[in-house]
Amino acid sequence: MWRFREVQAGVGEFHGMGHPGRREVWLHCWGNEEAGDAQGALVLGSSQSEDAANADALQRRGLALVKRQSGGGAVLVVPESLVWIDVFIPRDDPLREADVGKSALWLGEVWQATLAEFGIPAEVRKAPYQPGNWGSLVCFAGRAPGEVFADGKKSVGVSQRRTRQGARFQTALARRWNITDLSPLLNLPPPTRTRMETETADIAHPIPLPPDAIFKAFASAISRR
Repeated sequence: MWRFREVQAGVGEFHGMGHPGRREVWLHCWGNEEAGDAQGALVLGSSQSEDAANADALQRRGLALVKRQSGGGAVLVVPESLVWIDVFIPRDDPLREADVGKSALWLGEVWQATLAEFGIPAEVRKAPYQPGNWGSLVCFAGRAPGEVFADGKKSVGVSQRRTRQGARFQTALARRWNITDLSPLLNLPPPTRTRMETETADIAHPIPLPPDAIFKAFASAISRR
């Protein structure tokens, strides 16, 4: 059985919450101004240095800098930009897959079924991780097993962290994509930034559906697992 929670928290606060030790699904909700990042945050992957971020640009936009404990590139988390759902399974869960390359495939199928509820055909990537030119820097530029693509472009990004308690899958459905929202927040030489913006301008397939509707469809799909 799954437990579902809508968690009202700042971006950093949400990332810092521990594994519940059981099957749970959390939808991130905005509104906790006391967390200090109510305007949003640039979230770096676990292998990225904080030097990858442009501190001055973050300050000008009132954004926090957060490091997540799962891998991948940077994600700009701001209201209306994405639907953020975390999925937890305990260590002894039947859904746990020892092969990291296959461990998120079932979750990708859940997202695939979720999008099908809205008449959106999508595919789950089963091939190995392919960072491309920018995947180590920008999350949506890479292609990982378990991620979901519509019209050949990424709609849902997936990362995970394993601990003694189990696995935490962090998933993000893009509701809006504009690389120029993200690129000024990264420390890049101007020529590199221009090239990145050109090559990543069309990598995502945003799905601007209401978060509540998406979460309801997701909850229905994952309940069949």
